[in-house]
Amino acid sequence: MISIVVLTLIGCQKSANTNILIDPIPVTTPPTVANQLKFSGNGFVHNGTYPKLYTCDSLGISPGLQWSNAPSTTTSYAITMYTVPPTGDKHVYIVLYNIPSTTTSIPDNSKSIGLFGINTVDGKTTYTPPCSQGPGPKIYVLTLYALNAAPTISVAASQVTMDILYAGMKNKIVDSAVMSVTYTRP
Repeated sequence: MISIVVLTLIGCQKSANTNILIDPIPVTTPPTVANQLKFSGNGFVHNGTYPKLYTCDSLGISPGLQWSNAPSTTTSYAITMYTVPPTGDKHVYIVLYNIPSTTTSIPDNSKSIGLFGINTVDGKTTYTPPCSQGPGPKIYVLTLYALNAAPTISVAASQVTMDILYAGMKNKIVDSAVMSVTYTRP
């Protein structure tokens, strides 16, 4: 239970200088619009249950996502999804960036919107479904970032990790929205 509370606090911390929800990189330049971005998934919302469809217990397809109320300065979006199990190793399921600013939704099982970075489960540049071990609910954190410029990435797309994406987004985040969801394996 303690790890769930800690993970929730990590995934939903607020920057000391702004009201933007961040995921774990600091926003050093306060945006002109903060906390306006709305973010949800197909069949799930913040503090809700992650649908079985998107896990290894079903089809394991990538989740459909939608958002609204982005700042007018948004030029692209990025999305991450991870969990921190009791072992402490962060498991990354989605690293997706260079999503055009005209995009406000991604359908289920999309492979053609934005660029995928590396997930840490199988090391591929695609979504990988959660398949957490052990009893009880697990918390997964999805974060949408509205950016005022494309991330600065100096490696090939096949090498972009979540940490490389975070570094490339530094000082470019104008808003963000976090969804923490739970899933309990049958």
